Amino acid sequence: MNDAATKEDLNKLDLKIEKRFDDLVEIMQTFMHQVDERFNRVEKDINDIKKSMDRLTNTLDAFVKRLDDIESDNTARDAQFARLVDWAKEVSKKTGIPMPQL
Repeated sequence: MNDAATKEDLNKLDLKIEKRFDDLVEIMQTFMHQVDERFNRVEKDINDIKKSMDRLTNTLDAFVKRLDDIESDNTARDAQFARLVDWAKEVSKKTGIPMPQL
């Protein structure tokens, strides 16, 4: 029995190794491409979520501003009403016309 490898045996083995290496490289390239596509989709989703959050934040800011404006208007109206009531009380005292309870 001859255990020595011939040049032909080594060439066949080299071709098998090269084929397996090429197959492995192809598998890795396919995997990397899939991972890249997935990251691109995730990045797009994140950007869409950020845009949505920005719109939501702007909407909430607008509502809060409206509430602040309403509170300011109500405070001014209440102060004006209180001054009018005080004025009406003074007029009531001076004219003797009773003022209804408010």
